[in-house]
Amino acid sequence: MEFFDINCWISYEVFENNPLEETPEDFFSMLSKNNIKKAVLTNTLSLTYDWNTGNNALLKIKGLAENENIFFGFILCPEVYHQFKFSHYLKSAYENKVRLFRVFPKSQLFCLNDYYMQKIFKEMSDANFPLMIDLKELDITGNKYFAINDLRTLLGENKNLPVILETSLKQCMFNRFYFPLMEEFENLYLEVSGMLLMDQIEHYIEKFGSQRLIFGSNYPNFVLALNTSRIEFIRAGDTEKSNIAFNNLSGLFEKISI
Repeated sequence: MEFFDINCWISYEVFENNPLEETPEDFFSMLSKNNIKKAVLTNTLSLTYDWNTGNNALLKIKGLAENENIFFGFILCPEVYHQFKFSHYLKSAYENKVRLFRVFPKSQLFCLNDYYMQKIFKEMSDANFPLMIDLKELDITGNKYFAINDLRTLLGENKNLPVILETSLKQCMFNRFYFPLMEEFENLYLEVSGMLLMDQIEHYIEKFGSQRLIFGSNYPNFVLALNTSRIEFIRAGDTEKSNIAFNNLSGLFEKISI
């Protein structure tokens, strides 16, 4: 079984041959050994330091742009809209193999329904360009009060925007917040790296079908084999497994229209 990983994080040091870190060859070999044929990489620097600096650094790392199986996930903040002409930014990002935008409202101090973010989401929707959100980033107060209404508005106003919700194992226990959205909006998908409980993925397949689940490893927070093995051994048919592992994400990227 081949995998298309939407949630793979890298740091700049990995690709500078730091003796304390793995080398680029080690990284690509690790993907291959775990049957990960394609991967979307996000730079940790974009989240921990500055979104634009990290995004640009990702494009400059040697060996990535030339690899036809590697794509990029950029992190966005509201200022991208007035710092750049976003339609040009979107086109340039696509030409540089960016296939996913990610937002972290809580960590980077903005609201999902920010005035500029609404404009960004509209243009992304027009292009069918996927967006990924970590559920805990909607817990604005830190008291398990998720800004679900903001997510509902986003989904409702941008029906052509594929929104992929990343959920950790703990956040999966708050499914009462996002289950109604899954039933209401067909453009909401779930990334599966946090679904590690017994029969959890099977339950999602039964309730929503396999077409709404997207494979992610959440490397290096999890070892790759943890989530690839999880998919290989779920109690489901080969079609359902292939949908989750590869086909669903590949299909979303094929629909992008710049």
